[in-house]
Amino acid sequence: MKFLPTAFANVEFAWKLLAYGEAGEIDLKKLDCDIIFNDDNGRPFFVPPVQIFNDPNDLIHALHNNLTIAFGAAAITLHRSVEEAGHSIPKKAFASENEQCIALIYQVRNAFAHDIAEPKWEMRNPVFIREYTIERKTFDLRELHGRRFSYEDFGPESLFFLKTYAERNLL
Repeated sequence: MKFLPTAFANVEFAWKLLAYGEAGEIDLKKLDCDIIFNDDNGRPFFVPPVQIFNDPNDLIHALHNNLTIAFGAAAITLHRSVEEAGHSIPKKAFASENEQCIALIYQVRNAFAHDIAEPKWEMRNPVFIREYTIERKTFDLRELHGRRFSYEDFGPESLFFLKTYAERNLL
């Protein structure tokens, strides 16, 4: 899928923005300036408010949300890429690393597809509530159904690992 590199670059960009924001490197006074978005004919179609954030904490909260949304969009895009490559989601018990990768990508996608701003693990088919092992890396989803998605449960680097594995073996 042609959008996969951009989706993951957007996650990296959101991560960098968050790091810059947390380091105090984003100047709210410079960010909050007049800006007008014009259409292709030069007509204004959107003018955001001059002041978006009241204080630096609002900015950091927005940057965290931005990372979450970018992460979810990348997960959804990765899942779509696997589908477009002709791979189906396993419906019954599965064991191969490829099947585990497909199923795990699908579960991450599901967490975000139902609510990209506040993702939650949704594993309605019990076959997915399990431990996954791909290239000796283990992902334990046995206790996550119904819980809010947390990077402590599934590290952000894990999505990049799944992308790399999928590119080598599935796409």
